[in-house]
Amino acid sequence: MEESKYLKLARQAREEDNAEDAKIYYNKVREEDPESGEAKFFAAYFAMQDGTNGELPRRFSNLCSSVVPAVRLIKNSQAEKGEQLKATELIVNAFVPETWAENKYMNELNHKDKVGDSYVQVFSYTQIKNVCKAGMETLRDLGDEIVKLYFKDAEATRIAVIAWKEYVSLSQTWYSYAVKGDAELYAAKIKEFDPSYVMPKKAFCISFGKKQ
Repeated sequence: MEESKYLKLARQAREEDNAEDAKIYYNKVREEDPESGEAKFFAAYFAMQDGTNGELPRRFSNLCSSVVPAVRLIKNSQAEKGEQLKATELIVNAFVPETWAENKYMNELNHKDKVGDSYVQVFSYTQIKNVCKAGMETLRDLGDEIVKLYFKDAEATRIAVIAWKEYVSLSQTWYSYAVKGDAELYAAKIKEFDPSYVMPKKAFCISFGKKQ
């Protein structure tokens, strides 16, 4: 299946950190192909930059909800497997940093402005915790889904491992929000593919804004 001109331009714009053009071209892709998993994901991804800070938890929840359906759409598309995996890896590499980035951003805002001796709380503890948990769970589920869709495919497993590594890392930092034993379970899965992998040590205490 021939690559869409607009999809090529959208990817090029992202490589050049040109978010505005990327949004325009991904919208064009969706007009051509309403079931484009890559374009649907990046619509939610770029929507993270819109709206007020107070809307960020909801926008992040929407992003998380878009990830697994996007990779399913890609797998069910008419594209060749190599192109499917390329699109899937673009999604994985875009999503993997987001949980930590949103946590850091939310905590920075919570320690930016003061009224008297107290910081102005833009986000509640519950909102920050929910972002952490939603992102972690999505990373785990994303890796699981890729392996399920491309059973025993080495290249697909390599891409899944990217998501799993971040899941384990965050699970060791925010361990009270992770399923007990999951870090060890997924570290073992990673080591099956990457024998040199070393699971990060568990943090001494849960620390928002600081990653191991």
